[in-house]
Amino acid sequence: MSNKQDINENNINETKELLIVGLKRLWQILSHNWQWKLFSVLLSIIFWGWLITENPDLTREKTFTEVNISIMGEEALKRNGLIVTNLAENLPALTLSAEVPQKMYDLASPSSYNVRIDLSRINKVGDQTIPVLYTNTSSYGKVTRLSQNEVTLHAEPYITRRRIPVQINQTGNVPSGFYASKPTVDPSTVTIAGPKSLVENVVRCVANYNLSLLTAAARNQFTAVSFTLYDYLDKPLESELIEVRSDSIPLDTLLVEQELYRLQAISINKSGIITGTPAEGYTVTDIKIDPSMLNVAGSNELMETLKLLDVETPVDISGATDTLIRNVAIKKPDEALHMSENAVYVTVTIEPVKKEESNK
Repeated sequence: MSNKQDINENNINETKELLIVGLKRLWQILSHNWQWKLFSVLLSIIFWGWLITENPDLTREKTFTEVNISIMGEEALKRNGLIVTNLAENLPALTLSAEVPQKMYDLASPSSYNVRIDLSRINKVGDQTIPVLYTNTSSYGKVTRLSQNEVTLHAEPYITRRRIPVQINQTGNVPSGFYASKPTVDPSTVTIAGPKSLVENVVRCVANYNLSLLTAAARNQFTAVSFTLYDYLDKPLESELIEVRSDSIPLDTLLVEQELYRLQAISINKSGIITGTPAEGYTVTDIKIDPSMLNVAGSNELMETLKLLDVETPVDISGATDTLIRNVAIKKPDEALHMSENAVYVTVTIEPVKKEESNK
């Protein structure tokens, strides 16, 4: 037994001597080599920093300002026949403080805590107070303070009205040299939904159509235009709370269709514009037409071939001894879509035959 104890004591003593020798050598190295000293210090700092960042129990307070509140449950509220009318003015930006784990401090943002309200908690008409909700997580820590913990909102009945008529309000002018057909709008009626106090006053929807925005080309054209709702007093009713739809599809514009045609000035045909002869001893010295040309619109094919316009009935000058002024109807070509006037004034100047001419 004593031999074994002696051996163990000898081993312990040898181990101590080796450890002492190793430490003395390490100290000699560090005391004579400054690079090793600096490396040791840096290594210690890095190791200390790693321990801090990896320890979830080490946290720092972080404060966020101008935190926006997100909204949940709008569609659920509408399905229950209600809508909130004062969201915009009752959702202020908040200040939020949280105890954030050191490791995630730089990555934490307001979205990490999902600050929100749930409108589906509202169940009746009138003013109601609901809490501001947020989410705590192990990654980003716990919210410790909110500048506002609840909001008071006003709810109204949510109603729908169908077949609101759409009208077109035209402004501007058609591009020069063109004639435009009557515009049509799609859809011709709309469905609106929103707070009862607003929706029940709407009487019509007006498409704001500017003709000057049309392309100067003879073809069928489609234009997406904005629209305005009007109430019983013919005042515009603008509110983001009113939804405008067609066949359950939300609308932000309406579609106006219109065809442009070439518009050309065509001369009146003087040939055959009068019939008969004046009284004996009188002659026609001049024929004037006012206006002498009319603007005609039609297809490109018609405009290529149409050169003159004829009168419906010529002026009868039989037995006339004085100048005649007549309003004469003009024939509208069958394929013409537009003619600027239906009639012109024809002045037939009739004078006595001069003696020199009669002697001849």
